[in-house]
Amino acid sequence: MIKISVPGKIHLLGEHTVVYGKPALLAAIDLKATVSISSAKNFTGNSVLKKAIEPIIKEKFNLKKIPSYKLKIDSQIPVGCGLGSSAAVSAAYIAVLLSFLKIKWDPGLVNKLTYEAEKVFHGNPSGGDNSTVIFGGLVWFRKESPDLTTIQPLTFTIPKKIAKNFVLINTGKPKETTKEMVEMVAKQCVKFKKIFNMQEELVKELLPAIREGNENQLIQIIKAGEKNLEVIGVVSPSVKSIIRKIENAGGAAKICGGGGKTKAIGVLLTYHKDRKTLEKIAKSLKFPFFRVTLGIKGLRNEN
Repeated sequence: MIKISVPGKIHLLGEHTVVYGKPALLAAIDLKATVSISSAKNFTGNSVLKKAIEPIIKEKFNLKKIPSYKLKIDSQIPVGCGLGSSAAVSAAYIAVLLSFLKIKWDPGLVNKLTYEAEKVFHGNPSGGDNSTVIFGGLVWFRKESPDLTTIQPLTFTIPKKIAKNFVLINTGKPKETTKEMVEMVAKQCVKFKKIFNMQEELVKELLPAIREGNENQLIQIIKAGEKNLEVIGVVSPSVKSIIRKIENAGGAAKICGGGGKTKAIGVLLTYHKDRKTLEKIAKSLKFPFFRVTLGIKGLRNEN
């Protein structure tokens, strides 16, 4: 049996605008997807994933047939909540399948193939999710054109006084898919050019704020970034009210993925100088919440 694990991710800032060549700051988190593979007479496992992944492998390596196998997926990452579940599962699946086929691979190759899988699931993904879950750590990501992509793993770690005060609040799985939300923004992207430029500046300001442990600046940047996401229409009214409640308590919160128009938007990234304030708010709203470690290692062979 071959076993590979890949972590989930969060967007610290830059979701949606990253599709239009703007930078994003992402972090791998300590919720992971583990995929194992072993020989079998007939295929058992997730047939939807199989139909998406196998054609990519066959085309890349000019394979006519792939031997049958048993596929097992164990994931701690909530699905459809902006935590990179599809990228993590696809990356782990691709890596174990290549190993099963005795094809040599490295993280760069798995990243390229996972991006092709992400296109099947999300239409026009930025490539940021797959890059972060595979390479791990904190990642500066920018895709200015199909031939010019910057993936810069950052060497510094988040200061403890900041790292301990992030809480993820799960508002539930959005009715809309990430693909649908990306397409919705694309239809109006021309009028959002100013917003996209503002987000770029905020991402650039976020980097030193985190590195230096500047909590006040961090809170202001998250709040400003969230307001811009609300302007482009990816935050539902009910979630806006939750975010305002957190802001009124002295904290900040923002969506972490594609968002949603109607009710749930997946996971909120929240920050407060006193983490317990966030936990109290989540409890009062009866939403699941959890602390995560940011910046962990990426794709790993678990054998």
